[in-house]
Amino acid sequence: MSEIQIIPASAIAFAVTVAFMVALRPLAKNLGLVDRPGGRKSHVGDVPIIGGLAMFIGIFSGMVVLGIASSTTVGLVFSFFLLVLIGAFDDKYAVPPMIRVLVQVASILIMAYGTGMFLESLGDPFGLGEIKLGAFTLVATLIVAITVVNAYNLVDGVDGLAAILALIALFAVSIVGGMSAMSTSIALIVAGSIFGFLIFNFPVIANRKIRSFMGDAGSTLLGFTIFWVTLGVSQGSEAIISPVVGLWFASIPIYDCLTCFIRRTLSGKSPFQPGRDHFHHTLKRGGFGVRQTLAILAGLQLVYASIAVTAHFYGIPDVVLFAAWSFLGLSQRWVIRAVSKRHRYYMLKCYVEGSLSPYYMKRVRKIL
Repeated sequence: MSEIQIIPASAIAFAVTVAFMVALRPLAKNLGLVDRPGGRKSHVGDVPIIGGLAMFIGIFSGMVVLGIASSTTVGLVFSFFLLVLIGAFDDKYAVPPMIRVLVQVASILIMAYGTGMFLESLGDPFGLGEIKLGAFTLVATLIVAITVVNAYNLVDGVDGLAAILALIALFAVSIVGGMSAMSTSIALIVAGSIFGFLIFNFPVIANRKIRSFMGDAGSTLLGFTIFWVTLGVSQGSEAIISPVVGLWFASIPIYDCLTCFIRRTLSGKSPFQPGRDHFHHTLKRGGFGVRQTLAILAGLQLVYASIAVTAHFYGIPDVVLFAAWSFLGLSQRWVIRAVSKRHRYYMLKCYVEGSLSPYYMKRVRKIL
């Protein structure tokens, strides 16, 4: 593929997503496909959950324009459709976790066998030579894919966060993959669709009246896409990057997911139940606003993706990259908690001194 082909396809994905974000809004309200405030949700008013549906239609339109119809793309699109369908049902009816996982497994199997892409190699993370998965290829593909899909779902707790993190990963894949790889073409089409969605979801006052969410349909779609495009550039005979490099592209969602999973399991809680122990919750408890939380987590992910891209082009060994990635993962929650506590202390100090503006005075009262 060339830039001449990809740019129009990405533009179509953007335009179609915007069009359907507008068109689906009244339909969502009539069907009750809206997110209502209450409980763990602090937004104001009923917000339509249409981002996943609109992005799916936009991505499909971009792929049609690009003209990459084949057995590979048919399997991929059908996998997308299943994830968006079960996600939309979950947004409306709260589908049990086991049903969602089973549909995710079916989608991954369709993707794997339909596109011929499996997680066959882990690279050389321990410096002992490349680790080929052999008989464990299918199991590893399922485990890693389900982890990434749900990591993006779980991180979607702040306006714009899942979308921005996905954009960073997609652009990182595009930089290392080059314009000739099909994975890159799909990545840029999905990026175009995400930009269309962000018009309605980025946390700014200007779009408050048209604010919409992507819902589980959108977050799982993005997580699945990140997994697939990374697989496309890191596996097989035409692999461009090491799988270890690919880990860095989704660092924040994976760190957040694994941290919550381990903490909940050790405390005797179900790791599949919602909670308030994610990175964005920790930062908000420290007095950071939505845009500040988004900036911190997106900034960290941008740094991690930049490290990975730089390491790829400079040929940094997998063992060094994996050791660094693991260290950051083990310390990430501690760092975020430290930043949150320090900021909370600063805010409370200024509150006592009376040196805060009315806006920040109101925010401090929320965390007291």
